[in-house]
Amino acid sequence: MPLTYRTIWISDVHLGNPACRADDLYRFLQQVEADNLFLVGDIVDLERMKVDATNVVFIPGNHDHDLRKMTGRRIFGIPIENEAVHETLDGRRFLVMHGDALDAEVRRGTNLDAFGAAAYALMLRLDVLVNDFRHRMGHDHLSISSKIKTRIARAQAYISRFEQVAAGYASRRGFDGIVCGHIHRPRVCEIDGVTYANDGDWVEHRTALAERKDGSLELLSFGRDAIGVESFDSLSPLAA
Repeated sequence: MPLTYRTIWISDVHLGNPACRADDLYRFLQQVEADNLFLVGDIVDLERMKVDATNVVFIPGNHDHDLRKMTGRRIFGIPIENEAVHETLDGRRFLVMHGDALDAEVRRGTNLDAFGAAAYALMLRLDVLVNDFRHRMGHDHLSISSKIKTRIARAQAYISRFEQVAAGYASRRGFDGIVCGHIHRPRVCEIDGVTYANDGDWVEHRTALAERKDGSLELLSFGRDAIGVESFDSLSPLAA
């Protein structure tokens, strides 16, 4: 029987990128059911992602930003929005956005730059080569890029700064929390009284954020054709 949730958030699928784990995402979606599904940017293929009887909201990201020109319109019946507001069953109001709009504030007053796009693209190509071999040997996916990023201090500093800025942004706008993607780092935590939730990605981590029927949040991870649940505090600030 599928796992049932009130809400599921997914982002950073990057369909069209050789490192995309689209097959794993497809198997994941076969194993869950939800009343609401938020596509929080960098998805690309809207028609494949539509799920019957589920209220779907699509929020474009920086890799599918051209769709932001269609904000307020519908594609295949799916509304296109720059951001959304979601209220959990326990009464908390969450701002839902991809997260790239915060990049300028993250860098402001610091010497932090975004993790080099060329270097990241190279690591993703390495992921593809390594995992093609691992899959032929019967092993599960292993994210090389994620492990390398955890060992680069500037990358980790940028991620930490992003989390702080996102929580502060939600707080200033009067929300109890924020759900976003963009930085490919799954995490749920409390920052200065605000719930910060990042649904991760389907290139490195294969994760989604879910709201249970009681309004609580949990991170779902997919591996070896099975869904696992990450505990609320299991991802430390420097975790992969």
